[in-house]
Amino acid sequence: MLTLIEGLPPDVLGVEASGTVTPQDYRDVLIPAAEAKLARGPVKMLHVAGPDFTGCALEAVWADTSFGLSHWRDFPRIAVVTESAWLRTAVTMFSPFTAVRQRRPRCREDLDR
Repeated sequence: MLTLIEGLPPDVLGVEASGTVTPQDYRDVLIPAAEAKLARGPVKMLHVAGPDFTGCALEAVWADTSFGLSHWRDFPRIAVVTESAWLRTAVTMFSPFTAVRQRRPRCREDLDR
Protein backbone atom coordinates (compact mmCIF):
# COMPACT_ATOMS: atom_id res chain seq x y z
CA MET A 1 0.00 0.00 0.00
CA LEU A 2 1.15 3.55 -0.74
CA THR A 3 0.12 6.42 1.53
CA LEU A 4 0.87 10.07 0.82
CA ILE A 5 3.00 11.87 3.41
CA GLU A 6 1.36 15.18 4.29
CA GLY A 7 2.98 18.43 5.41
CA LEU A 8 5.90 18.49 2.95
CA PRO A 9 6.96 21.50 0.88
CA PRO A 10 4.94 22.03 -2.33
CA ASP A 11 7.74 20.71 -4.56
CA VAL A 12 8.13 17.47 -2.60
CA LEU A 13 6.04 14.34 -3.07
CA GLY A 14 6.30 11.90 -0.19
CA VAL A 15 4.90 8.40 -0.04
CA GLU A 16 5.18 5.67 2.53
CA ALA A 17 5.04 2.05 1.43
CA SER A 18 3.63 -0.64 3.67
CA GLY A 19 2.71 -4.24 3.06
CA THR A 20 2.77 -5.09 -0.64
CA VAL A 21 2.60 -2.24 -3.15
CA THR A 22 0.17 -2.97 -6.00
CA PRO A 23 -0.37 -1.44 -9.44
CA GLN A 24 -3.61 0.01 -8.07
CA ASP A 25 -1.52 1.96 -5.53
CA TYR A 26 0.33 3.58 -8.42
CA ARG A 27 -2.85 4.20 -10.41
CA ASP A 28 -4.91 5.55 -7.49
CA VAL A 29 -2.31 7.22 -5.22
CA LEU A 30 1.14 7.92 -6.64
CA ILE A 31 0.50 8.83 -10.27
CA PRO A 32 -2.37 11.31 -9.65
CA ALA A 33 -0.42 13.02 -6.84
CA ALA A 34 2.76 13.16 -8.94
CA GLU A 35 1.00 14.51 -12.01
CA ALA A 36 -0.70 17.23 -9.94
CA LYS A 37 2.66 18.37 -8.55
CA LEU A 38 4.48 17.99 -11.88
CA ALA A 39 1.99 20.39 -13.47
CA ARG A 40 3.78 23.12 -11.46
CA GLY A 41 7.36 22.01 -12.26
CA PRO A 42 10.00 19.49 -11.16
CA VAL A 43 9.30 17.47 -8.02
CA LYS A 44 11.59 16.03 -5.37
CA MET A 45 10.53 12.54 -4.30
CA LEU A 46 10.61 11.04 -0.82
CA HIS A 47 9.91 7.32 -0.61
CA VAL A 48 9.76 5.80 2.88
CA ALA A 49 9.64 2.01 3.10
CA GLY A 50 7.88 1.43 6.41
CA PRO A 51 8.90 -1.38 8.75
CA ASP A 52 6.11 -3.63 7.44
CA PHE A 53 6.93 -3.06 3.74
CA THR A 54 7.24 -6.49 2.11
CA GLY A 55 7.74 -5.59 -1.54
CA CYS A 56 6.01 -4.73 -4.80
CA ALA A 57 3.85 -6.79 -7.09
CA LEU A 58 5.52 -7.26 -10.48
CA GLU A 59 2.89 -5.09 -12.15
CA ALA A 60 3.66 -2.32 -9.63
CA VAL A 61 7.36 -2.49 -10.54
CA TRP A 62 6.35 -2.07 -14.18
CA ALA A 63 4.06 0.88 -13.32
CA ASP A 64 6.93 2.51 -11.42
CA THR A 65 9.39 1.90 -14.25
CA SER A 66 7.12 3.17 -17.03
CA PHE A 67 6.07 6.25 -15.06
CA GLY A 68 9.68 6.98 -14.10
CA LEU A 69 10.89 6.66 -17.68
CA SER A 70 8.17 8.95 -18.97
CA HIS A 71 9.21 11.58 -16.38
CA TRP A 72 12.96 10.97 -16.49
CA ARG A 73 13.99 14.59 -15.92
CA ASP A 74 11.07 15.70 -13.76
CA PHE A 75 12.42 14.28 -10.48
CA PRO A 76 15.76 16.01 -9.81
CA ARG A 77 16.18 14.38 -6.39
CA ILE A 78 14.85 11.12 -5.02
CA ALA A 79 15.29 9.98 -1.44
CA VAL A 80 14.60 6.41 -0.38
CA VAL A 81 14.46 5.83 3.36
CA THR A 82 14.62 2.20 4.41
CA GLU A 83 16.14 -0.21 6.87
CA SER A 84 15.64 -3.08 4.42
CA ALA A 85 18.89 -4.59 3.17
CA TRP A 86 17.35 -5.90 -0.08
CA LEU A 87 15.82 -2.51 -0.89
CA ARG A 88 19.12 -0.72 -0.19
CA THR A 89 20.80 -3.17 -2.59
CA ALA A 90 18.16 -2.52 -5.27
CA VAL A 91 18.54 1.25 -4.87
CA THR A 92 22.32 0.91 -5.14
CA MET A 93 22.00 -1.18 -8.31
CA PHE A 94 19.69 1.28 -10.05
CA SER A 95 21.05 4.56 -8.67
CA PRO A 96 23.34 5.21 -11.68
CA PHE A 97 20.16 5.41 -13.79
CA THR A 98 18.16 7.65 -11.43
CA ALA A 99 18.42 10.80 -9.34
CA VAL A 100 18.81 8.80 -6.11
CA ARG A 101 21.68 10.02 -3.98
CA GLN A 102 23.30 7.39 -1.78
CA ARG A 103 23.77 8.28 1.86
CA ARG A 104 23.61 6.19 5.00
CA PRO A 105 22.61 8.33 7.98
CA ARG A 106 23.80 7.08 11.34
CA CYS A 107 20.65 8.24 13.10
CA ARG A 108 17.29 9.81 12.35
CA GLU A 109 18.64 13.32 13.05
CA ASP A 110 21.12 12.89 10.18
CA LEU A 111 18.19 12.79 7.77
CA ASP A 112 17.75 16.55 8.21
CA ARG A 113 21.07 17.23 6.47
